[in-house]
This record gives sequence, structure tokens and C-alpha cells, in this order.
Amino acid sequence: METRQHDGGLALDFPTLRRRRMLGLVNGVTVAALASAGGDALSRSGIVRSDIRWGFGTATGVAKGVPLTIRLRLVSATSGRPLTGHPVYLWHGDRDGAYSLYSPGMAGQNYLRGLQTTDGAGWVTFTSVFPGAYRDEWPHLHFEAPPGLRGQISLPGDVCQQVYTTKGYEGSRDRLTGADPAGTNPHALAMASVTGDLERGFTATRTINI
Repeated sequence: METRQHDGGLALDFPTLRRRRMLGLVNGVTVAALASAGGDALSRSGIVRSDIRWGFGTATGVAKGVPLTIRLRLVSATSGRPLTGHPVYLWHGDRDGAYSLYSPGMAGQNYLRGLQTTDGAGWVTFTSVFPGAYRDEWPHLHFEAPPGLRGQISLPGDVCQQVYTTKGYEGSRDRLTGADPAGTNPHALAMASVTGDLERGFTATRTINI
């Protein structure tokens, strides 16, 4: 089922990318290992990047939509200190709510997914587009912080309503009306804090305790 596939994280996505020959890597190298490898390994992987609007490896697609900058900060749940050098994998749907790799007609695309490591203050920043609503689910972002934390971050309804008035998001307007941010997103940590406007784009920010 597509619902299971697009929610699988690195454990599913990396073998799928490798099987479809969409990575600039030799077989057997995991994405989590790449995050700490540095040098040429990072350059050749393709998936390690801040701008996730573009396809990587052999994929050439480009995701279109209202600009969205995503800033996530990882902190220790016990000490409150930022976690530095920690890999964070982020992915989400496009403006139609479809997921690269898994949605119908998207098997040859891999945009809107990428990996980074946190900086000295615990931050990662991704350049992306605002996601559309997927089926009856509330608009959200997926993240994974290996080895085991995976979750979703919801986007505020008032911002979604603004974005979904723009060209290309027509289908999401109806899907948003029938969605429940709590009932359809049981894995969400919380709503992201979102600032910005349609003219300049938006920035979504969230702190994640590990």
C-alpha cells in the first residue's frame, strides 16, 4: 500500500533508491553512514543536500509550489543541549499531496527528500515547497533522526488555507476541509511554527527533543 510505503523512512527509501539506480553511490552504503562520512562520499550521494526541490542522482524532476524553508533543531531531552553532527532525514508530499518514489506516476522522481547533519547549534535547514494535503490527512512533514526516531510535524491550518488559494494547490483545498489535524496525524509531535507570506514564502520551525 502506498500509505505504508511513503511513511517508511530510510529503511525503505534507501533500498528503493538503490534498486531503481537513483543514487550516485556504490551499493551497500547506507544514508546514515554517509551523514558522518564527509568528503567525496557526501558529494556523490546526492541525497545529502539542503535544497530538496530538485531530483538527485538520475532523477531530473523539480517540485513546484510556494517556497517553504524548513528549520529543525535537535536537542537532548535530558540536558536540553543541542545535538550536533546528528543526521536528520526529511521528506514530504508535493503540492498535489503526492510522494516521490511511491505515489502513482512518481516512481521515477525522488525530490522533496534529503538528509543533513545538525550544525553546532543543533539546526538543519532545508529549502523546499509547501506540501499539499494528502488524501484526508492534515498537511505535514516527515522526519527521521537515526537510529530510531521517526515522526511527523503538522503545519498550521491558517497558513495552509492561504497557500491553498494559489495556483497548483486547487486539489488540496477540498482535502483540507475534510482533514483532522489530530485524528489523521497520530504520529505528529506538534504544529510547526510558521512565519512569512505568499509573496516571500514561508519558514517552518520546530524543535525536536531526543
